[in-house]
Amino acid sequence: MTISHNNGQLYNRHTLWRPTLRNYINRTPPQGKRKALAMVTSLLLTLGYSTMIYWLSSIPGETDPENPLLSGIIVWTPPAIQNLAHIPVFGLLALLWHHTLSTWRVKGRRLSASAFLLAAGFGIFDEWHQLHVPGRYASFTDILLNTAGAAIAIWLLSRAAHKQPTA
Repeated sequence: MTISHNNGQLYNRHTLWRPTLRNYINRTPPQGKRKALAMVTSLLLTLGYSTMIYWLSSIPGETDPENPLLSGIIVWTPPAIQNLAHIPVFGLLALLWHHTLSTWRVKGRRLSASAFLLAAGFGIFDEWHQLHVPGRYASFTDILLNTAGAAIAIWLLSRAAHKQPTA
């Protein structure tokens, strides 16, 4: 079933109800007060997510008798799962930085490079921070996984942005 929209574009029931990443990327940026609100909201969301990552990396690697459930998250989770979790966590951080910077009118390769560098840089900072948390340690593998997560997310985003729509 095809529906004609008022701007002359044709939509089927799938594109009408399931916006794609390409539609999000090609959206019209907000103007005026909406723009300012979008800028502040996206920055706060990104900083809040970064704070959550920092807080999670502050959990001691040893069982804490005062808070056994929270410290047990780190102790009981297998190392392979902990390592693989770095990829989506820092991939999402890169996507959030990409969105935040796009509301600040950063465009093109500078946008992608900046989002990647901010996410990867925070990953390095996070590993340095873990040096000072009891029972935790910094790992070069974790830095590589953080960077890989950011790189994969930016690569998928740029690939979706450049993909030509099918007729």
